[in-house]
Amino acid sequence: MCDSARCPQATHHPCHRPVWLGQVASIDAFINNRRVARGEKKRLEPERDRALRVLVEIDTATGAVPAEAS
Repeated sequence: MCDSARCPQATHHPCHRPVWLGQVASIDAFINNRRVARGEKKRLEPERDRALRVLVEIDTATGAVPAEAS
């Protein structure tokens, strides 16, 4: 998944938001799973932060208020 922090050609549009939101949900499922090792959870945290940052960038660019905040 392209990220403007990693690739200068990356762009994010409202149509990309569900994919990034799904990425956060998927990572959260692993982080909240007791069977996943602590080290793996720690490794996933920066990926989750990255996905959340992209969601904020999409919302900021479109002027949208995320559903989670309302």
